[in-house]
Amino acid sequence: MNLKLLFIINDDEKKIKILIDEFNLPFNAIMYGEGTASQGILDFLGLTKTEKIIFSSIIPDTREKEILNYIKKEMQLKEIGRGVAFTIPFTSSPSYIHEIFKEKKGSKMKNKLEYHLLINILVEGYAEKAMDVAKKNGANGGTLIKGREVGNKNGFKFFNMTVEPEKDILLIVCKDSDKNKIMEAILEKYGANTEARGISISLPIDNAIGINE
Repeated sequence: MNLKLLFIINDDEKKIKILIDEFNLPFNAIMYGEGTASQGILDFLGLTKTEKIIFSSIIPDTREKEILNYIKKEMQLKEIGRGVAFTIPFTSSPSYIHEIFKEKKGSKMKNKLEYHLLINILVEGYAEKAMDVAKKNGANGGTLIKGREVGNKNGFKFFNMTVEPEKDILLIVCKDSDKNKIMEAILEKYGANTEARGISISLPIDNAIGINE
């Protein structure tokens, strides 16, 4: 059995809490961000900018298919704009977490997609500009998380990276074929040697729903 990190980005916190109860998920975190759709698109659809929920949870790969199918059905992620869900493989994890999940049974889900999660950290105020560059190079959209102080004046941890309170985190899910082009374009204009002092890393996604469906 291997472990995965499940991500869901949407605006329905109630259904996420139901998901936690339905599958008895013991390790969960919820953060809040905002979508990056342009105001013109939002006006056309009759929408306003809404707060996005970024939910993460540790799940066993033996229940991955079951959980993703449930998310797809209950959160209607086949519909455009409803959100995305995807999994990222763990490279290592504490043994006690494996012990908690070892009794869970199911079949492993085969990877059929080639997507990456791009994590871009920039000085506050540059994330939307970076998103504009990303869209010109193949990205469909992203989610912005505002770095803010949480009991520590030196910042907070995100994927084991310390993020200063005045920084923004821009999350972008993209095709593997577009990954390098998007990252290079962002760093060319907003990289470490610019006023934005941006850094960009990518993580491979195992399986995903709500993307180009």
